[in-house]
Amino acid sequence: MQARIEKELELLRKHFPKLKYIKEGNWFMIPAYSMPPGWNREVSDVVFQVLVGYPGTPPYGFYVPAGLTFNGQRPGNYTEPSATKPPFEGTWGVFSWAPADGHWRATGDLSTGGNLLNWVLGFANRLKEGA
Repeated sequence: MQARIEKELELLRKHFPKLKYIKEGNWFMIPAYSMPPGWNREVSDVVFQVLVGYPGTPPYGFYVPAGLTFNGQRPGNYTEPSATKPPFEGTWGVFSWAPADGHWRATGDLSTGGNLLNWVLGFANRLKEGA
């Protein structure tokens, strides 16, 4: 699993050079992720965790600093504070989210199967939905 994560880190850092990674627990932070219009922040840190069994076990959910609203309302499928606390400063909320098709097709080749870059870019789909 760790060799795969190292490859994924290289891919992610090409797009998000300020990415932070904590090996213990496999936590990733994308600082200053662009938020679509309607949210009370133009950018937000976004955090996710890769669970044991990855890539066979797909990632699920993503975290943002507490206080996120869309047009003044708390978003759906969002819990604040999150039951699991990411290993980064502050209080966090978590979106219960997976890509719309619900399928994770990881392969040995990052360019032909599911990968963490596609996962992170997919957050925009959820955020465009608004509340």
